[in-house]
Amino acid sequence: MKIKTSSFSNESGFTAAEMVVSTMVMAILGIVFLNVLNSGMILYAKNTAVNSAHEEGRQGVNRFTRDLHAAVSVPQLRNNTHDSTYSCGPTGALYDCGDPQNTNSFAVVSSAPVSGVAPTAAGVSFQDVVSGSPDFVWQDNGNANQIKIKDPGSPPTAGMRLIIPQWSIEDAITKQGGSGTNHSNVFLLNAQDVTVATKLGNNGRKFGQASYSVGPYAITYYTERMLYVVEGGTYIADSNGPWILSSGNYVAYTSGNMQRYRFENGQLNLYKQRYSSPSGNSGYFYWSFVATVARYISSAQPFSVPINSSGAADTRYVAVNLSARDPSTSNRGYLATASLLSTQIDYRSRICLYQ
Repeated sequence: MKIKTSSFSNESGFTAAEMVVSTMVMAILGIVFLNVLNSGMILYAKNTAVNSAHEEGRQGVNRFTRDLHAAVSVPQLRNNTHDSTYSCGPTGALYDCGDPQNTNSFAVVSSAPVSGVAPTAAGVSFQDVVSGSPDFVWQDNGNANQIKIKDPGSPPTAGMRLIIPQWSIEDAITKQGGSGTNHSNVFLLNAQDVTVATKLGNNGRKFGQASYSVGPYAITYYTERMLYVVEGGTYIADSNGPWILSSGNYVAYTSGNMQRYRFENGQLNLYKQRYSSPSGNSGYFYWSFVATVARYISSAQPFSVPINSSGAADTRYVAVNLSARDPSTSNRGYLATASLLSTQIDYRSRICLYQ
């Protein structure tokens, strides 16, 4: 009888030394992988924050640059303090927002250099021509003291301004009326509508007539005063910050051993001038909020008027030093800062008598 024998294969395993080496290699690779992953997450968060600040800030800066390039008045520096109604002058008084004596809201800051240094401000205002202008003015054929303006675009809003370069007339609009097609009766703060009607006279061109005698003929523009201003934000203690607290106000640090601060999380806001009583001359001028055009602003006073070669303010330009920083990303040990704009922007023309 034949007996069948079983065959056994030889099986071998890792030695203890091999296990130790392989474990150490895996641990090292794991540490390297985790470090790379952590670095990638930090860079992703940082780039996301920077891109977000860049994008919103870039849009705001582009809008500001476009509006300033289109300005038809000399830009005017302003502060960022305001009263409860954003009014331009004492309650009950008739004040135009361009009057440098106004102190209620967003008061004018002098652009004159101080000891050879250009003052900085939180805001800057200027006038832009309203879409649809230029227009044409006639004496109203039903009232010798009124004017009609042919404005096929939108009628003016109380608080805008009427500019007539031919006669160096500029006044604020307090009321708009008229039911005719493509025209408006415009009433002005300082009654210069009556002055214009008188200049046109009975022999002037009259709106709606098929024929008329030769007489005065004037081109008009509607403009509106716009204000870009940095508001909100907080001052945070920082040994390298550019600000100090002096007499309740944050001012630029120059020298000395004192507590310093940096500015964070401001907003660049846009306002336009309006009038509170479009039915007549019994209201007041105020600043109407339009939009927040950029957030995370870290420049408390980004606007100034540069100095020319003779040491005076060069009012052809507005110097802008605007930056953004997202404070929510500082928990990883860095501040995501985007330097958005550091330049001088010119306005292209001037047809206004006043700022």
